[in-house]
Amino acid sequence: MTPFQAAFDRASLAFAAVLIVMTAIRINLLFMNPVGLGVDEAQYWAWSHSIEWGYFTKPPMIAWVIGATTAMFGDAEWAVRLGAPIAHAVAATALYLLGRSTYGAWPGFWAGISWLMLPGVFFSSSLISTDALLLPLWSVALFAMWRLMNTRAMAWAIVVGVFVGLGVLAKYAMLYFIVCTALAALWLEPMRQALGKGRAIVAGLIALLIVAPNIYWNVQNGFATARHTASNASLNLDDMFHFDELFEFIFGQAGVLGPLIFFALIWLIWRTVRRSDTNAIEDKFLFAYILPPFVFISIIAFVSRSNANWAAVAYPAIVVWLTGVLFATRNGRVVLFSAIALNMALGIFVAGVFTFNPAYANQFKNIRNAQGWSDTAQAIADRAVVAPGEPPFTAIMVDDRDLYFELNYHWRDLRRDGVPLPPLRMWLLHGEAENSAEQRDPMRTEEGARVLVVHQRAAYIPFVAGDFTVFRNVEHLAVSLGGGRSRDLEISVGEGFAPAVRDEAFRERVMRRDDD
Repeated sequence: MTPFQAAFDRASLAFAAVLIVMTAIRINLLFMNPVGLGVDEAQYWAWSHSIEWGYFTKPPMIAWVIGATTAMFGDAEWAVRLGAPIAHAVAATALYLLGRSTYGAWPGFWAGISWLMLPGVFFSSSLISTDALLLPLWSVALFAMWRLMNTRAMAWAIVVGVFVGLGVLAKYAMLYFIVCTALAALWLEPMRQALGKGRAIVAGLIALLIVAPNIYWNVQNGFATARHTASNASLNLDDMFHFDELFEFIFGQAGVLGPLIFFALIWLIWRTVRRSDTNAIEDKFLFAYILPPFVFISIIAFVSRSNANWAAVAYPAIVVWLTGVLFATRNGRVVLFSAIALNMALGIFVAGVFTFNPAYANQFKNIRNAQGWSDTAQAIADRAVVAPGEPPFTAIMVDDRDLYFELNYHWRDLRRDGVPLPPLRMWLLHGEAENSAEQRDPMRTEEGARVLVVHQRAAYIPFVAGDFTVFRNVEHLAVSLGGGRSRDLEISVGEGFAPAVRDEAFRERVMRRDDD
C-alpha cells in the first residue's frame, strides 16, 4: 500500500474523524472551564511577554506556544491553554502512525484512540503545561526512530534530531530519549546498524544546534533552569528510603493511565521479562523507551520524592505497546476495548463534574488555590487607590510567588484600561532570587518610599516589617473561594524600604520561624 492509499484507508479516515471531534470538544471545554489559571500557567503567561531562550525554572517552549496562541486570540484563560489540546492531538497522530507501522492499521487506530482517552490526557488537555508540549515531540521522535531503524534513511535521522532538540526546549526530560535509544541499541542489532554510518552523529548535531541557544542562556544566567530541574529531586541524605513515596509513584500511574491499562502493563512487563529470549523486535524497541524513565524516577521516589507525571515520557511507548499486544488476541481485545471505554467514562465523568459542579471541584486543594484570583486582584487594586491628600503608593509588594503571578495576570485588563496601578514587586526573603517572581521583579529601594504590602505568608510579617523604617498593619482581607473557604491576606503599608542585611543571624531567625 502506498503512503497516499494508507492516508485514505478506513483506519486513517476513522482515526481522523475521532481526532477532530475529540480535539474540537476539548477546545470547547476550555471556554467552559470554571477554574482560573493556576500559578504555573500565570507564570508561563508572564514569560510569554518576553520571548527568550530560557526562563528561571523551565526551557522556553511553553512561553513561545502561549505567546503564539495569545497573539492570535488574546489573553483569556482558554487562549493561554489552547496549545494543550492541540499538542495532544499531535501526539495521538504520531502514536497512530507508530502503532500502524509496528502492528498494523487498526492497532494503530486504537493506539491513537487510547492516547486520547487516557485520564492523564483528559486532565492535561484542560491546562497548559510543559508535559503537554513535550509528549507530542517525544512521540514524533519515537516514530521517527522506529522508521530510522527500519529504513536507515538519513531523512529519518534528521527528523529524530529536530524533534529531540525541540523536545529539550520543551522539557529537559526529553534527554531520557538518549538513554532509551542507547538501551534499544544494546538490545537490538538493527538499531545499532541504523545509528551507524554517521546517522547518529547527524541526529545529535542537529539536536545540539537547536538546544545550543538554551545552553548559552543557562551559561549567561548561572544555569538557573538546570539548577531548578536538579533541585526538584530534593535529595536529603539524612532522610532517605521512602517506601510510601515509591508506592505512591507506582500506583499513581493507575490514575494517569487508567486502572485496566495499569494492570495490563504490569502483566506485559512480567511477560516480557520472563521470555526475554523470544521477545519480538517491537517488544524490545518499545520496552527500551519505557524502562529507563520508570527505573530512574522510581529510584528518585524511593530516596526522595516524585510526582506521577515525572515518568510521562514512558506513556507513548506504553500505549502503542499495550495496544499492539492486546489487539493480537480475542481476549486481549476485550481487555483493550474495556480499558478504553472505562477511561473514556472516567474522563467524561471528571470533566463533567469539574465543569458543571464547581462547588465540588473546589474541595480539591489545587483547584481551590486557582479560584477567586480575579476578586482578589480587584480587592487589592481597590486598596491601592489612595484617599485625597495622601501620597501615592510607589509600589505594591507581595511576599509569595503565587500571589505575584496571579495578580500580574489578573491586572492585565485594569492596566489596559489605564487604571493607575503602582508597579508590582516581589519581596526577597533571602536577599537573592529563589524563584521566577523574585528574579523578574524584586522590590527595589528606589521604589520604596510608600509601599502597599500584601502578605500571603503571615508568619514572615516581622521580617517584612524589618525591611522598612516605618511599617503598620492596615487590615485583614478575606476573599471568598466558595464552599465556606477563603483566601486570607494581610494588608500593610511600609515606608522607607531599606532591606535588613541577610546575614547568618537573619537566616537563623528565619529557620527558627520555619521550625515553629
